[in-house]
Amino acid sequence: MQLKVCGITTTEDIIALISLEIDRLGFIFYHKSKRYVYGKLIEDGLKEIPKHIKKTGVFVNAEIAEVEQIIDQYHLDSIQLHGDESPEFCRHFKNKVEVIKTISIKDEDSFETAKLYLDACDLFLFDTHSDNYGGTGKTFDWHWLEANSLNKQFYLSGGISLENVEEIKNIKHNQLIGIDINSKFEIRPGIKDIVKIKQLINLMNG
Repeated sequence: MQLKVCGITTTEDIIALISLEIDRLGFIFYHKSKRYVYGKLIEDGLKEIPKHIKKTGVFVNAEIAEVEQIIDQYHLDSIQLHGDESPEFCRHFKNKVEVIKTISIKDEDSFETAKLYLDACDLFLFDTHSDNYGGTGKTFDWHWLEANSLNKQFYLSGGISLENVEEIKNIKHNQLIGIDINSKFEIRPGIKDIVKIKQLINLMNG
């Protein structure tokens, strides 16, 4: 099971997470987020990230030119499009970087939306619905994943914590390749709780 840690804002956390062999590090480029990093990222910290750990930029309804500029500036490996981006918008970037499309899950019918993006992205990220595009810290009903028979790998997000690791491990879905964590593993917004993330890794591997 892969692990993506999102909402990173400091070089200290970057270095600590590299030592844990995290699969993806997520940086939020949405100005309304408490974890917005544009202009605050320390370039030296990004240079420390080895090639096998994917630098992922998170965007919400941004302009194409803005996304392209940030991809080039920060040498991103992948982008996560977390808003109402059209399939055409997502498809624009497919030959440049890996594209992850967030699908906001409100009910079982939400998975129908994902069908529109099957050829427009490389991966899905299923997150709990929020009117504000941000994390809710809440899970959706993971039994609804059974309704997702799409031939596309995905990350699971939304309310993941140490308390529901066993439930995640019991999800039997061939396309589930990893989990995405953020607010439940922080000391405060943008500052990660490395001890708790280590505990998560131990539980996932146990």
